Amino acid sequence: MSKLAKELTNLSRKAGEPAADLTIQAEGNAAVFDRKKNMFLVKASGVIMGNATEEDWVWLELGNCVEILEDARKNGSSEKLIAALNAILASSKNTDGQVRKASIETLVHVVAFHAMEVDWSLHTHPTPVVALAASKDGAKHYSGTVFPDEAVMCGPVPLFLPFANPGLDLGLGVFLGVLEYQQKHGRNPGQIILGNHGLCTFGVGARDALGATEIAVKAARIRLGALSAGGISFVPSDAAEAIAFRPDEILRKRLLAREGLSK
Repeated sequence: MSKLAKELTNLSRKAGEPAADLTIQAEGNAAVFDRKKNMFLVKASGVIMGNATEEDWVWLELGNCVEILEDARKNGSSEKLIAALNAILASSKNTDGQVRKASIETLVHVVAFHAMEVDWSLHTHPTPVVALAASKDGAKHYSGTVFPDEAVMCGPVPLFLPFANPGLDLGLGVFLGVLEYQQKHGRNPGQIILGNHGLCTFGVGARDALGATEIAVKAARIRLGALSAGGISFVPSDAAEAIAFRPDEILRKRLLAREGLSK
């Protein structure tokens, strides 16, 4: 059995714990990129994250998925591309060679591996994050960070994207949003807020991705509390930028990323 599948299972079960309130039913998914194979593992469709097993992860060729994204970026979404994507997802196999359809949200992770060049990607639906993302001022609520650790663990500037239907439209929306963010800020977003939908975080390891999610959820609760107390006062942008890239904070984040999920 794949070591990566084992690590993904551990991450999924942590993210799927009821007390965490990150996912219920078959919400959310996770993925990891194997650079040596140029392939990635992603959750099979319909799997409950808290109940995931090592057989619930399927392999996909990154290049095939990137071709779909790049075609959509140049020419827009089309029924032909949607059919091609669905064929790729439907033909994926788990580590035992069993055919299992990959998650419809697979392209979100493809963006992470292709455009952002990260190895771990976690997508969840935390209630406080979705509450803010579903509000009429969702983008405004995510125009800055609300406390120092959010800037350190999730980046000083969140990326908020409007709602898009899961599938090719969502993947393309995330792809275009990330490319625009990179052009504007010269770096990757640390957290992506999907309007009326959920949260995406990333990392060099499973602990890193989950830690960013945990901080993002705390930050969402802080936003909700601040709104109930009169409004959000963001950390000044220059201060958020400064603390996010301080050498001591970079070291702290690197050390935290090495911690196991059980800690």
